[in-house]
Amino acid sequence: MLKWIMAGCVASVIFPARALAQGGCAVPEKPKMPINGAILSAAELDSAADMVSQYSKNSRVYQGCLDKVISKPETHSREEWRAALKAYNSAAPGVEEVWGTYQKLSDDWVKAHLATKRNAGK
Repeated sequence: MLKWIMAGCVASVIFPARALAQGGCAVPEKPKMPINGAILSAAELDSAADMVSQYSKNSRVYQGCLDKVISKPETHSREEWRAALKAYNSAAPGVEEVWGTYQKLSDDWVKAHLATKRNAGK
């Protein structure tokens, strides 16, 4: 019996995201972004922007859920509180990374389409 209790404790420390998801905080999945913005259509670029926007919204909901755990440490175990704090602090860089990926796609798309317009005018 003691082995099962210890295994559960170890699992909650090793897999904090799973423990948080069970508490109602669902980790948003990063969108699968295109790689080359130069070959995207305008509709595909708009779709990528929508994916990034939705991911950003989902991340704010996730951080709000984690904030409920962080702001009430007395109602959670020390491990849950620490896991929530760590997850909260690691969520923002993920959003910045996704927005950075979109910015590069957009920049590549604009460059490619400006070059196409210049070549068409010759």
